[in-house]
Amino acid sequence: MNKTSLCRVLTIVLLAVLSLGALGGCAAKLPEGFDEAEVRAAAENVIDLLNQRDSEGLTALMTEEMKAVLTDDIQAQIFALLDESGEFQEIGDLKMGGNTQNGITYAAVAVKAKYANREITYTISFDIDMKLAGLYLQ
Repeated sequence: MNKTSLCRVLTIVLLAVLSLGALGGCAAKLPEGFDEAEVRAAAENVIDLLNQRDSEGLTALMTEEMKAVLTDDIQAQIFALLDESGEFQEIGDLKMGGNTQNGITYAAVAVKAKYANREITYTISFDIDMKLAGLYLQ
């Protein structure tokens, strides 16, 4: 699958799970009930699991809705994109915010990560139980 198709699939994943404009929410503060250090650590953990290609570990963090959408096939496509990106180098800018959708509050994190061949911006969302509720790579 080419990069354009993968981006389209990942966009659908994010919209299907959250539909809350997580990038727009990143300019705001974290919603009540979320701890900044915990959200930061959880986002870094998701990126670490992706960099390790740890599908089982990633799936264990997901909400039930995410498990239905972010299947092993989709994860394999993400891992292929990361393989093309080269060796992980560092996490750069990190912005946090959040939103409430249909009575559910989410924390959203936008993270720039540097790889040998490109920079990837991750948008990662968590529910109040710190379960992975959204993932988008750009």
